[in-house]
Amino acid sequence: MRIGLTLRIVNARHYDEPRDAISHDWCRALDEWGMVPVLIPNAVSSPERYVEDGAIDLLVMTGGDAIGATPLRDQVEGRLLDAATRKRLPVLGICRGMQFLSHLAGGKTEPINGHVSVSHTVTVERPLASTYGQAVDVNSFHELGIPTAALGEGYICAGLDADGYAEAMVHKELPFAGVMWHPERPGAPQADRQLIERIARNGGFWLGEG
Repeated sequence: MRIGLTLRIVNARHYDEPRDAISHDWCRALDEWGMVPVLIPNAVSSPERYVEDGAIDLLVMTGGDAIGATPLRDQVEGRLLDAATRKRLPVLGICRGMQFLSHLAGGKTEPINGHVSVSHTVTVERPLASTYGQAVDVNSFHELGIPTAALGEGYICAGLDADGYAEAMVHKELPFAGVMWHPERPGAPQADRQLIERIARNGGFWLGEG
């Protein structure tokens, strides 16, 4: 099972050299789960080929980099999402990745407090309750939240925090989903592995459930 990972952009210290980067946590977690991480660079002419050539089974849009802070990454991930839409390749957005999916569909975010380096409980709704149960404890590392009424067009809320912000979502017509926590970091639900496997193998397993 090949999992495509988008990369954040960082700057080298002491001289001007932008670099792509990914946490060892992602590579380590996927390796432990028997999956192959496929890193998708930002500085290539055709990132779409990772989607179009069948190089990956699932595209994971990873965290880091506020939307707008790294225009190149925003552009590349937008192109990847366009290609995934055409091919109906499954996509899972993580933290910034969920925000970006919603943003491209017209969604909005707003600043929130108390969600950085903490653990909290998420109330899980259909269709993800079949993976996580009715509630799950998750890690949290974000300063922006998505009000449920401000989710991008086509997305439905599949998980809520105690203040009513969307912590998980799925698309009504496409095999796209997102979670605001980090499956690759300590404190993540064990069921994250199951979610990634289900989406990679079956795409939008929730589609058609009504």
